[in-house]
Amino acid sequence: MSDRILVVTPPDDTLLQGIRIVHVELTEEHSSIVSNALMQTTLPHTIINYVWKMGDPIAWLMDKIVKGDLIIFNASPENNGAMELIIGWVAAQPRSYYFGNLKDLRMVNDRAIYSVDEILTLLEKVSNYHE
Repeated sequence: MSDRILVVTPPDDTLLQGIRIVHVELTEEHSSIVSNALMQTTLPHTIINYVWKMGDPIAWLMDKIVKGDLIIFNASPENNGAMELIIGWVAAQPRSYYFGNLKDLRMVNDRAIYSVDEILTLLEKVSNYHE
């Protein structure tokens, strides 16, 4: 496990340096998969988790996505109508990966996540940029 794992929710932020992961509208199952990966990682960096849910300020989400090293989002949220624009914007980000079915936007982003091992691989890749 990493030395420090922080969870940050709106409206807060942190000045600490580390790997910044943005979680967008993840279900409990998705969060559990990410949590299992974080518990298994041996990265020497602080891992900062920005957690955003529908109803939280969109400006906060946009700020964190710009700052994030890795974006993990739910491509199939229950309230899909309200999230459609956000999903499209998040899917177009080069550092974004998703759980679920991206449907029409698969041509924009084909980086689906299916397992803890895939998240561990992503964390290792992002960690290499921090060294």
